[in-house]
Amino acid sequence: MRAIRVVLGDDHVLVREGIKACLESPRVLVVGEAEDGRELVRCVQALRPDIALVDVSMPLLNGIEATRQIARISPGTRVVILSMFDDKGTVSSARDAGAWAYVLKDEAPDHLVRTIERVHEGERSFPAGTEGLPSPKSPVDLTPREREVLQLVAEGMRSAEMARVMKRSVCTIRNHRARLMKKLGVRTAAALVEKAEELGVVRLEAARRSA
Repeated sequence: MRAIRVVLGDDHVLVREGIKACLESPRVLVVGEAEDGRELVRCVQALRPDIALVDVSMPLLNGIEATRQIARISPGTRVVILSMFDDKGTVSSARDAGAWAYVLKDEAPDHLVRTIERVHEGERSFPAGTEGLPSPKSPVDLTPREREVLQLVAEGMRSAEMARVMKRSVCTIRNHRARLMKKLGVRTAAALVEKAEELGVVRLEAARRSA
């Protein structure tokens, strides 16, 4: 039987090494790794794995947004979210973005392996009590590109840095920032960061960790 091919996305090298040690066996093969959400999407696009194991709080592009992109560019890849956050809003957002499963980082390693195997067989798996819950509704309708810009602002990037990361012109980035400020009713980058946390676009502790 062919091994389940997995791409792993987490910004901590030691965490990735630990997960690989738990996963790799004749049944599961880690074929790629990524340390941020954008690299993860590129890796999935290139390798077309069976499973993408995605940390929800990755820098440059968070796990929820990465899941949306993976679902679009590689529909044969099933996303398993790995997270320290157990709130129902985050779980629901991950599910609605296209994730097949949501595993907490404090679960036993064999639970993660079993989840990957079940997802590969076509079964979805989410924490008890979160099935059927609607995603929390944002009071402001943001485009995917605006959510990306909002995360990068929260991570402390300037417009020129964001333009390089997103492969857009500085003028385009500035236009996105201006629209974000207007939509969110704020005037400063600091206020944008607060809104990013409030809307669940980025976790401030994750943004600070990646700075």
